[in-house]
Amino acid sequence: MFQNSLLVNESSILISIEDFLISICHEQFVDDHDEFKRELLEAVVLFKQIYRFDLSYSRIINVFKRVIILVDYIMEKLDFHIYADILRFELNHIFYIQGMIEHEMKSAVQDIHKFKYQERKNQIKLEGYLNKILNHYSRLLFVRVDVGIFQEHQSNWDVEDVHRALEILRNRMSNKDTCFRGLQGCVWAFEQGVKKGYHCHLLLIYDGNMRDGDEWLGEEVGLYWQQCITNHQGSYYNCNRTENKEKFEVNDLLGIGMIHRNQPKQVENAFRAGMYLVNPKKVEQRLRAKTSPNMKTFGISQFDVEWRRGI
Repeated sequence: MFQNSLLVNESSILISIEDFLISICHEQFVDDHDEFKRELLEAVVLFKQIYRFDLSYSRIINVFKRVIILVDYIMEKLDFHIYADILRFELNHIFYIQGMIEHEMKSAVQDIHKFKYQERKNQIKLEGYLNKILNHYSRLLFVRVDVGIFQEHQSNWDVEDVHRALEILRNRMSNKDTCFRGLQGCVWAFEQGVKKGYHCHLLLIYDGNMRDGDEWLGEEVGLYWQQCITNHQGSYYNCNRTENKEKFEVNDLLGIGMIHRNQPKQVENAFRAGMYLVNPKKVEQRLRAKTSPNMKTFGISQFDVEWRRGI
């Protein structure tokens, strides 16, 4: 399940367990029962290491919680005392566990459909917001920064830790000083990946009459996350670096940097850049654990809205 010890953290473990359950539904282990037992053993041991009763898990991960209950029941009946004894399970035990997984996964995969539906709703919300703010200002500075945790530190950060750090960052934005001066809005999407771990895509929208120097601003935001919030354990990627923008500019697709309202192509590209944050196809990036069932993974923060017309 894991070849690289750096990847053993809450985020990667949950993704690997989900992949394990889906592979059973695809009959990956139909002729290799020993491999199934080895994978099951590793999944049980790893999940036990990161499980927290106070987190809200996805429906697919909750299927695995019930798998562990079944495994514990079988072990008790067989008078087995350590999880390594899973390797001694007989064929009937394997078939029973696999059958239970296949049955419960039929409804659990609704998680994926729910995610896609929510992302489509987020698209509509974001499109409306971008329409209003782009029509209100003659020019806006779009800055895209991705923030996360360095791979070697991801084992120190669970979903609650990263969620709390992102709240601190958004609260800091609302002060609107230093690198956040002139900030009119921020769109954010909290995601999860095998190698990236927990990470967040940020689209920061500045008043173009107050700010320029988008590459510098992206660096300052990233460094603030890295140095002031995550104690140098945080990573960032500044999408507004010149070399990155040139890749899009050469194909007339650049949608970050200074966006002028009277330049339709710039506005069209800005929409495309923003919509990356709410893509229904990014199923693999959805969160498998939350601090509560209602925890938001997408949001639009608006500043100084009381004096804006129609925003």
